[in-house]
Amino acid sequence: MSGWPVGTRIAAIRNATEDTVFLFGRGVYAGDHPRPGSGNWSPDTVAMARRVVEESLAEDVDAMRAADDAFMVGRLDEAVAAGKQTREEADQNLADYRRLRLEREAERAAMSVDEQVTELLTGMDLNPRLDLDGGGTVWGFECWWMPEAKFDKQYRQHRVVMVPEPVRSVA
Repeated sequence: MSGWPVGTRIAAIRNATEDTVFLFGRGVYAGDHPRPGSGNWSPDTVAMARRVVEESLAEDVDAMRAADDAFMVGRLDEAVAAGKQTREEADQNLADYRRLRLEREAERAAMSVDEQVTELLTGMDLNPRLDLDGGGTVWGFECWWMPEAKFDKQYRQHRVVMVPEPVRSVA
């Protein structure tokens, strides 16, 4: 997942040396999408996800909520102290967060273990898709990427060498 909004102008970098950056290209962050090969989970990966889901079902929900609340309250208190939001906004954000958490807990409770396993694995398959100006696509797991303005500042002294997008095997 990205901290930048969909549509952000980006630069997708293959690699860089002291004086040269090898660039797949410039384009836009198109959001998180299922990466190539998604859904082709090995039996070991499915078993691992099943263990994670089953262990989460055995956890003390009240203790997890208390720990989650403590974390969120701390983050919101930091935001208030930094002047990023008012106490009233923070209180409303915490109430909204708790409501959404309860809704999500209810959704999960209505799902079978197999459905929860599929949901977990599907979420893990999401990856930033970077649509290049020249028409190609590079995925977040294939490169380093950043907003274009940051790239221009960070690599302004580097020689830029354009490279073709990665070759992907077709399975």
